[in-house]
Amino acid sequence: MKRVLTSAPYFLALALALLFAPPGARAQSGVKPNGDARGVDAKGASEAAPDGLKVAGERGGESSAQSLYDEAAAYVQRKFDEFRKNEVPYDRSLEQKTYQEQKDLALRNVTQLVARGPLGGTDLYYAGLLYALAGRGEGALDSMRRFLAGADAAHASGEIRQRARVVVVQQAAQLGLADEAEKTLAAYTQGEPRSAADLQRMHVTLASAYIKKKDYERAAPHARETYAAALRVAGDRKADAQQRDATIYGAGALLASTLVRAGRRPEAISVIQEMRARAVALPSARLYRQATELLLEQGERLDVPPAVAGLAPSATPEIKISEWIDQTPVRLTDLRGKVVLLDFWATWCGPCRVSMPKINAMSRKYRDRGLVVLGLTEFEGEADGRALTRPQELEYLRQFKKKSNISYGFGVADDKETGRSYGVVSIPTAVLIDRQGRVRFLTISANDDEAETLQKMIQKLLDEKP
Repeated sequence: MKRVLTSAPYFLALALALLFAPPGARAQSGVKPNGDARGVDAKGASEAAPDGLKVAGERGGESSAQSLYDEAAAYVQRKFDEFRKNEVPYDRSLEQKTYQEQKDLALRNVTQLVARGPLGGTDLYYAGLLYALAGRGEGALDSMRRFLAGADAAHASGEIRQRARVVVVQQAAQLGLADEAEKTLAAYTQGEPRSAADLQRMHVTLASAYIKKKDYERAAPHARETYAAALRVAGDRKADAQQRDATIYGAGALLASTLVRAGRRPEAISVIQEMRARAVALPSARLYRQATELLLEQGERLDVPPAVAGLAPSATPEIKISEWIDQTPVRLTDLRGKVVLLDFWATWCGPCRVSMPKINAMSRKYRDRGLVVLGLTEFEGEADGRALTRPQELEYLRQFKKKSNISYGFGVADDKETGRSYGVVSIPTAVLIDRQGRVRFLTISANDDEAETLQKMIQKLLDEKP
């Protein structure tokens, strides 16, 4: 767990937020309605092709519009599967080349499709998706406009119409046609089905378009809706904690940035504090670090995140330890009724050596009142630049603990699984758990302000009734 230092200036916050919108949201804006522009990404387009859609069939040996689209939409995944099968090492330039090949294929396929003559019905729909996949925003917008205006749209499924509207909103916004984008977004919100991911894409596209024009007041409502939709999307991504955190942080940072630029700084601080509180509830030290750095960059003092109505703590992950040093083997469930402090550390970590005496002092001061401190590290197979066997490393840790006069026990894990379950991306990281087994506070550095706040929280939790 090497120490990772991150920074989140507001221009980066915007970039992070846009990572979760299709590339169309990052396209050139202000282009006239009839010309070339960049469109939505492969993911956004591929989701717009539901199974069971009735489309024109094969004609005289020609591929159907849906077949042409499916071929292009599946290209990247097929190539990546081939790379994995052939054990091709990751290469950024190869990745970019593969995505460009997908765009080129989509452009060839849509060119072939439109060459057949005037398109109608779902052929227009798939032409729009192909144009979007090819990065031809105006072609995508024109095709989807005509599809939605045609009689066949009334007979298409609600899902098809809604996906077409998503493309229109994204392309119109990036082409500087905000009124059309707003009108189509309103139509989407009136229709069924509605997807939080689609709403996130559309709102972030509109927010970005207004930000480019420095119209922060009009951007702010869309940034807020982006954040609200991102929270719903993140709720479905519990199995992928890193993507969940990125989704929340990207949208929250975009909202905070927009509010600051709109002269509404107190609202921005509230958003950042809400992210910090959410990080504690998850728990995720990764999200907590990002949101806390955002708070400090605004010149705010470090403190305990305020309570957020309706935000309930998630289940506290159990720790998985292979060897204990001066500590009876224990599980968190065995420690209910105690206040528990998990200190993630390593011997090579300089800041950890700064924070350990402070935590050691807290352990000595409060252990008789019910505080249990567990110093958690992991086997690394080396120390001080030399390789160690497992027994040698255990002995090294015992001697380190003895020389440092540490009063609390150490737990040594075989891997990073426990740290990952708490979102630990840097050390030192401390996790404070109350008597009921709920995570109530996190710290992510060795500075005195955090140590002071941690001690106050320990006192607060010890004063609470079991």
